Amino acid sequence: MPRSRETKVIRSSLKVSTIEGSWWAVMYGTAETYFGAFFEFLKYSSYEISILTTLPILIGSIFQSYANLFFHLLRSRKILLIILKLFQNLLIPTIFYVGIKTDNFNLFLVFLCLYFVIAISMMSPWTSWMGYLVPSRMRGRYFGNRSQIVKVFMLISSLLAGTILNAYTDTNPIIGFGIIFTIGFLANFGSIFYLFRQFEPPYEAIEEIDETLNLNELRFKGIKKFITYDSLSEFAFNISGPLMMVFWLREQKFNYIELAILINVSQVLGLFSLRYWGRKIDELGTFATIRWTSLAISIFPLLWFGSFFLPQELKLPISLVIASIASLMFSGRALAMDNRLFEHMVGKNMIKLTSKRIMYRGIFIFIGGILGGLMTKQNFQIFTNSFLHLTPILIVFIFSTLIRLSVWFTYLRTNNKTI
Repeated sequence: MPRSRETKVIRSSLKVSTIEGSWWAVMYGTAETYFGAFFEFLKYSSYEISILTTLPILIGSIFQSYANLFFHLLRSRKILLIILKLFQNLLIPTIFYVGIKTDNFNLFLVFLCLYFVIAISMMSPWTSWMGYLVPSRMRGRYFGNRSQIVKVFMLISSLLAGTILNAYTDTNPIIGFGIIFTIGFLANFGSIFYLFRQFEPPYEAIEEIDETLNLNELRFKGIKKFITYDSLSEFAFNISGPLMMVFWLREQKFNYIELAILINVSQVLGLFSLRYWGRKIDELGTFATIRWTSLAISIFPLLWFGSFFLPQELKLPISLVIASIASLMFSGRALAMDNRLFEHMVGKNMIKLTSKRIMYRGIFIFIGGILGGLMTKQNFQIFTNSFLHLTPILIVFIFSTLIRLSVWFTYLRTNNKTI
């Protein structure tokens, strides 16, 4: 294909990718976003919810490396992603059915693990595909703009889902979950349709070697440090992260509509900051953005800790402020981290290197989540019997802050681009 014609096709495909992402966002906003609320509805314990939240990500992170094998077998990212999305769509109603019709935690966990194996397996080939389509000079702006549009649809769909759940809270919540999961199921077909219309570069256009990569090799020194930091920071975040839904519903006593308001309204600041973050990342660089947003993120568990002791009428508005600022920081950090990964990969071995990142992240997310869940099962009499009457989740928040700050001081305390 002549270069000028290919450039036009690529520009068109970048617009199509934004539409595809918007359909995916509706699926995510109505289905995946409310998995945690579904676990709570099924009356699982805090520890069981930690397992349901983190173990599927671990299993998915380990097995997603096989996506590279199937890519070389199919010789097409597009075909691979469409097949994975079709299997993902089969699992959404399956998870709902198994959850409400059986009282078998292990069976429910198995299907949830299968879902995340498929969902996470899409990330590496999609990253490789987009790494080819988006010129390096405009990655911050393009992904910032795309993410903002996608998150608008995620916000609207998630608010709609929360409203539906709240409408059925006092009658039959099962109907509410059935409706929102059905919307997610149908929206994913829209994602598949536009994925099919997107231009795919030839199999040979991107260097994707079909052999094992050893991160200990000198040429991978930079990305090895990046992956190590990324994994340890995810460990620190997920000590408390999986427990937030439990904290809001059980400790703060928010209902479903308040939960939907908290989850979605708080995303507005992060949502409309993405264009700003995209420009700033292109202007200031990825490392500076990662450094300062990560420092801010480190103290958020302490803010949630403080919100617990507020009068009930202040808990929701203050929680909205905390969650909004957190959304702002996480949005900038996530965009900068993804762009930093592209810088390390410089257009080569993108599926393999992204798979390495996802695998190690998944392992440490699981370890952090399980550690936080185990801590909620402990007595901590010295704290629970104090005048503050600290609950186990509040103690987990303090511990998570300490670990987050430790990781930040180890890797980001100086401005010498250690990752």
